[in-house]
Amino acid sequence: MLVKRIAAVVGIASLLAGLAFAQSPAPGGRTQPPAPAAGSQAPVPAVSGQAPAPAAATQAPAGGSDADELSRQATDPTASLMAFNFINDVRTSFYGVDDDGFEFRFQPVVPFRAWKTSNILRLVVPYQMDGPGNEGLKSVSIFDLVVLPQKWGRLGIGPVMSLAESASSAESKFSIGPAVGGTHPVSKKLNVGLFNQNLFGTGVAISQLQPIIAYQLGSGWALSAGDLQYVYDWNLEEWVSLPIGFQIGKVLKVAGQPMRLSVNPQWNLKDITGANKAKIVFTATVLAPAK
Repeated sequence: MLVKRIAAVVGIASLLAGLAFAQSPAPGGRTQPPAPAAGSQAPVPAVSGQAPAPAAATQAPAGGSDADELSRQATDPTASLMAFNFINDVRTSFYGVDDDGFEFRFQPVVPFRAWKTSNILRLVVPYQMDGPGNEGLKSVSIFDLVVLPQKWGRLGIGPVMSLAESASSAESKFSIGPAVGGTHPVSKKLNVGLFNQNLFGTGVAISQLQPIIAYQLGSGWALSAGDLQYVYDWNLEEWVSLPIGFQIGKVLKVAGQPMRLSVNPQWNLKDITGANKAKIVFTATVLAPAK
């Protein structure tokens, strides 16, 4: 309980710090190329989050500040922007369980080129500090996306893998599957798309859909769908997570370092005992645009 409340205070403090620095100069640097709880019956490996994309796919905006450009990339799961995400997941309620919880996730996103092709490598390392179930390190996922520029936007495809923690009840500690997605810039301010990830292993067969909707408000601010993961369990033959929510975030400089602070409230409409019902996700992201 104490840890969870401290986490909530830290998240709120981060947002207040963002507002305090709101008048700071926009992050410097040139325009960069585009970069990136399910039901209790079936454990869902942590494969959430956004991923970045390729230099060839860059479509620099005609005008706009550096903060706005970094905001566009930070909210585009196919943009090649190196980023280090520190995610505080405050779970305020669960279905059928009188409890709350807190999970911290470290999610680095590293763009690179291999065989003359742009790639995005992402690692998700979640650590449950409080709440139902076992506390400690949870399922770690590794993701590599090959980004291919298209006339309509960008297409990404690649493998995603998950390594379950030793305390997990899953039959298989390793699962793997394909991931595919794409984004389309409707305008200089609006970007839309869809991302799909799939994991298969002994006793594991899930698919995830993540809608991509991001609108740039200006001055580094953006309103987006955030990390909404719709999860379908093929073994149970039903959806086990149906979240709704939004994310508001701002790019700013903190002690000269470009960062993005965001808050993302979510509500899960799927009533399954033990599943998360409502949560607030506070994220602090260190941005490392290419020079």
